[in-house]
Amino acid sequence: MGLTLKPKELIKFLEKSGYKFVRTRGTSHKIYSNGSHSVSIPIHGGKEFNIEFIMTILQETDLSKKKLLKYLNR
Repeated sequence: MGLTLKPKELIKFLEKSGYKFVRTRGTSHKIYSNGSHSVSIPIHGGKEFNIEFIMTILQETDLSKKKLLKYLNR
């Protein structure tokens, strides 16, 4: 079983990494930005994100898996 995260956990990690909430798009996406780059995080009933989605977000934000794991203490 691979790494999974709840949307709240991923959002907290992004906020600790310098991303700030910008706006909500529709009813199920929250937009976060670090000033030069924005990323959309889907919120669908608290469903957990799988490793593929997490890696996509990390690539889009130039954040490392190592930094995420350190944040999660896993």
